[in-house]
Amino acid sequence: MIEKFCSTLEGLYDNWDQASKNPARYAHCNIHWKRINDNELTSKQWYQYKGEDNPYRNRWHRVIIRNDSIVVQNWSPEWKDHNPCCDMLFFSVEDYYTGMVSTYDCIVNGGMVKSMVEFDGKIYRSKDQGWKDGKVVWGSDLVYEFQKKIGVH
Repeated sequence: MIEKFCSTLEGLYDNWDQASKNPARYAHCNIHWKRINDNELTSKQWYQYKGEDNPYRNRWHRVIIRNDSIVVQNWSPEWKDHNPCCDMLFFSVEDYYTGMVSTYDCIVNGGMVKSMVEFDGKIYRSKDQGWKDGKVVWGSDLVYEFQKKIGVH
């Protein structure tokens, strides 16, 4: 179960198709999920114009099974800090995976994180927002859609 999940997720994704069709709404972004061990990955997200060396998100992840769900733990680089409130829960649905933040106690930049992710090994969709007092304080209502670049792990 973990092997299939990690193999399906692993890769380099970008949203060039979406960003080039509507640049006023969508920034051109990249996400790279890279396997570092059987059940461990790193992820890095960056704006194309800033380059991979200036990511807006850089995390390490340990993938475990809890009950019937796949838990993706979110750690700072080099396994320094882990906030279990910000782990993601994933479920297999037909031919794709869907995930969300595991609790309502994940606070980032002053907002409670609401996040959704869907991926199938070819397409990766995500939306991240921070909420405070019933209002979005960061993030967007837009779902970003990324295509996996073939042959890049």
